[in-house]
Amino acid sequence: MDFVTLDVFTQTRFLGNPLAVVKVPHGTSITQETKQTIAREFNYSETVFIHLPAPGSKSNIPEWKIDIFLVNAEVPFAGHPTIGTAVYALSTISRTARGRFLCKAGPIDLFYDAESRTARAAIPFNIHYHERDYDIPSLYALQPALEQHLRSTSQELSADSIRVMSIVHGMTFIYVRLPTLAALASVGLHGADFNYQRDEGWDRGVLMSMYYVPMESTDGTIQVRTRMIEGSFEDPATGSASCGLAALLAMKKGVKGEVVKVAMTQAVEMGRQSDIGVDVTMDEKGEVSKIELIGSAVEVMEGRVKC
Repeated sequence: MDFVTLDVFTQTRFLGNPLAVVKVPHGTSITQETKQTIAREFNYSETVFIHLPAPGSKSNIPEWKIDIFLVNAEVPFAGHPTIGTAVYALSTISRTARGRFLCKAGPIDLFYDAESRTARAAIPFNIHYHERDYDIPSLYALQPALEQHLRSTSQELSADSIRVMSIVHGMTFIYVRLPTLAALASVGLHGADFNYQRDEGWDRGVLMSMYYVPMESTDGTIQVRTRMIEGSFEDPATGSASCGLAALLAMKKGVKGEVVKVAMTQAVEMGRQSDIGVDVTMDEKGEVSKIELIGSAVEVMEGRVKC
């Protein structure tokens, strides 16, 4: 099977978040176990398997079934794989402006702007706020350098600085609002699991933390700097967590019947800057009715997987 790697949420090679996309030819049978093994071999944060249609098949809106794997598990949806694969599929495979992915979390409508080389994806979501938020002493136990920095600068986190939200079943994020970029830089890899019990029915899948600092907004767009930590791993770009954070910020804004635009810059501290856009459409009741993830990608490598 042929594969291509891309750096996602950037137009500059060796920035953004790496992604492997494996092209599964029509009629090829490959087990989930084999897909997991291949994903572990790439050792990227995510690997996508895109199932190609029959040769010669044509459609005004092409569809592809995709499977998304971490190194140790399959996930129903993830943002940076969706954007990276969308850029590749719409610019190279179909050369169309529209398409659709069929993933475990549901269908994802895709749009590609060839001039700006950016893809836009309407993200499936099922937002759930967990009954209790992660407590500050537990956070400081995982992040002693953050606690030390805040105490040395006479700052502290308030009770509303931490929220726990699932963007879909199986993807839960602990969002921590920090006061300054210096505080964000003090965050470290903690290498331990979160001691947190999610709500019943939502207690499966990944549990990760996103730290963020609201910046000065420009042109009505909410600007945010972020980092995403999972144990001993830092992710250069996390589209699903960014979608959840954008929804959280949009709901805090309290607008109705408007589109809230959020621009996030992630992973500056690890030297892999990623630029992520999220548009959140609010209905007349002030609830989220649509989430669109926006970003670029650039091809880096290509080759063939033998299995």
